[in-house]
Amino acid sequence: MIRGMSPSTPLFRPTLPACALALFLCAFVPARAEVPSARLTALSRGVNLSHWFSQIPSAGGAYSHAWFASYDKPADFALIADAGFTHVRYPVEFEMFFDPEHPDVLKPEFLPDLDLALDHILSTGLAVIVDWHAREDTKNRLATDDTLALKASALWGAVAKHLSARNPDRVFLETMNEPAGKMDLERWRWVQQGLFRAMRAGAPKHTIIVTSNRWSGVDELAAFTPFADDNVVYNLHFYEPMAETHQGASWAGAGEKALSGIAYPVDPAAKASQIAALTDPAAKRELEAYNATREWIAARLELAFAWGRAHKVPLTCNEFGVYTKVAPEGSRYAWIRDVRELCEKNGAGWTMWDYAGGFRVATTDPAGVRRMDPQCLKALGLAP
Repeated sequence: MIRGMSPSTPLFRPTLPACALALFLCAFVPARAEVPSARLTALSRGVNLSHWFSQIPSAGGAYSHAWFASYDKPADFALIADAGFTHVRYPVEFEMFFDPEHPDVLKPEFLPDLDLALDHILSTGLAVIVDWHAREDTKNRLATDDTLALKASALWGAVAKHLSARNPDRVFLETMNEPAGKMDLERWRWVQQGLFRAMRAGAPKHTIIVTSNRWSGVDELAAFTPFADDNVVYNLHFYEPMAETHQGASWAGAGEKALSGIAYPVDPAAKASQIAALTDPAAKRELEAYNATREWIAARLELAFAWGRAHKVPLTCNEFGVYTKVAPEGSRYAWIRDVRELCEKNGAGWTMWDYAGGFRVATTDPAGVRRMDPQCLKALGLAP
């Protein structure tokens, strides 16, 4: 039973057909062992493997064996391990395994690609978080579609069972990346409970990473009620303030895409000059509100850290970073350093976004060779 729910609270909505409910009526005993310290150490320093098994660029086409075999390779994982990272977060669109008619049976075509990727990652000594990086259309449907929520849980249960033979000290399971804007906390709690039960039934010994609703921010985590299961790590994402972390990002929605050259910590003189030059009203409002310093970031993160201390549960920040397109390098490194140091000071693990994408710690030359950015590694407290 989940904390905050009475024994009479219905776990599933009574309007659902009995055959759908049967997907979850399996024997389930919550794990009571706390997360072993060695597992928390494994989650201490990580990086996200974006745009590989999720968020595939349109030029790369749909899911393909060729893309999975070529985008990230064993040399990349060796580079990551040699830099001093302890784990990677491996975002995967489970939709490639989903059969709507038989959600508890994985479509087999891309399972060998998944398994080979895990073999290569684990062979370097890195631990790995397997994250269902669900597509936006899936998350939008989960906001209202109860039957899909049940099928999604059956899918995760099948994936968890598939992964259950992997070493639970090295392989972690994450319910879903950023439930996003269409699921309020009550709805996400119900959806995530179903995912969690199926995951725990499929992989009883593995540590599961859960999160709050929306974009897994500190405010959402502060309103979240922990699960009764103790073998759980709680996840937050941190990209505040967006004027710094998403300046120049074409997908940003509050004026950030019109911003560039934003200094961190805030430089009042430069800020005033930039505001005067802006013509986009949303961008002007965003920059007027920008007042970030290390102390400001510490106060925001403290909402999460205080919640973790109050509930005596482990935390990880498995996304944080600054988009590289127009951000001044020195400001970007300073922001990364401050967030990383504050996480470590408060005993939280971290996973930077991302390895070789737009927020990168590694650059890619025209020949496709990747090299670590030594200044970014320094900001992360790692040796170049």
